[in-house]
Amino acid sequence: MCSRLPIVWCVVPLAIAACSADDSPSSPAANASAMPDGGGPGSAGDAQTPKIDGGQTGGPDAGGPRPDAQTSGPALASKYPGDIGIDKDPAVIWAENFEESSVSAVTSRYEDFKNASGMALVNDVPPKSGGHASMRMNAGVSANATDLYKTFANRDELYARWYAKYQAGILWHHSGVWFGGYNPVSNYPNPQAGLKPNGNDRFAIAVEPSIGIGGSAPRLDYYNYWMQMRSWMDTPSGDTAYYGNAMIHSNALTLDEGQWICLEVHVKLNADVSSGKGAVLEVWKNDALIQRLDETGPSGYWLKDNFCTPAADGRECRDYPRQADTIANLQLRNTASLQLNYFWPQNYITEGPDGNLQFDDMVVASERIGCLH
Repeated sequence: MCSRLPIVWCVVPLAIAACSADDSPSSPAANASAMPDGGGPGSAGDAQTPKIDGGQTGGPDAGGPRPDAQTSGPALASKYPGDIGIDKDPAVIWAENFEESSVSAVTSRYEDFKNASGMALVNDVPPKSGGHASMRMNAGVSANATDLYKTFANRDELYARWYAKYQAGILWHHSGVWFGGYNPVSNYPNPQAGLKPNGNDRFAIAVEPSIGIGGSAPRLDYYNYWMQMRSWMDTPSGDTAYYGNAMIHSNALTLDEGQWICLEVHVKLNADVSSGKGAVLEVWKNDALIQRLDETGPSGYWLKDNFCTPAADGRECRDYPRQADTIANLQLRNTASLQLNYFWPQNYITEGPDGNLQFDDMVVASERIGCLH
């Protein structure tokens, strides 16, 4: 059972997830230098040092895409080798390649951040990157949360792409990227762990480490909060009934510890605010489409707070009897006032050893971005 004790990896009946008492909350006082809005110095249009060369390999296709799932046309990154100049493209909402001169120059571009002393710009970049530095975030027992938090103007559809490199042998907790929406826009992250969103207040789409099952390599999954999410409890009650739902369960979606991986998520909000109609949720790893969910499928079944599609091969799905098929209800909101408006890369660790997570070449855009070319 997930508890209100100091945060740990929690295992609950028929559900395996990273759950916590606070999901790395912040507060208005957490960063005295936070900017009041999504503008200010260092916006996506500011000049940045270009990145240079390298090579990127392809990745797994965990379960295979549906025939209609691929986005037509070339991805945005194909127009900008090494991502050089991608921040100037009109489709780009936010871009960060960490080519600033100092950590303080990076943090000045964000509305909120935590533990700048746990950040370092290091000379290690993804293959094909056109730059010289990435951001290394260290977190652990003494300083649980190291993160950056950016807001932008409300949108109904966005793509977010980032590169991540996970240190081997770490007990990860919330170490990845969250993006979603608050109504009204919040200048600091406020995940409200354990509480189900109402539909007019907030939602979060997160990709972060899950638990390797049966000796399998550490892997990634969603950790999503939204108004139609499911509880790990048979009868939800109290303020610890809801923690982020996992929906992929693929043993192929590994962290590839010690290697750079390219991840991209596409979120399109439900146009019909009374249902999930029009909503789309997609995730790619190294340009391979891992999963697409929309109002038509794929069908699957819920095991408490885990949604299992036919492609799911994680033991948390396979080791239990199949339940009645349904479509994941992607009603992310019940009002058009709730939209996508934040991006939150973070490393949040509560048990030793301390761990390093590196980020680079992060882009938020209105169209498919794709991996570095």
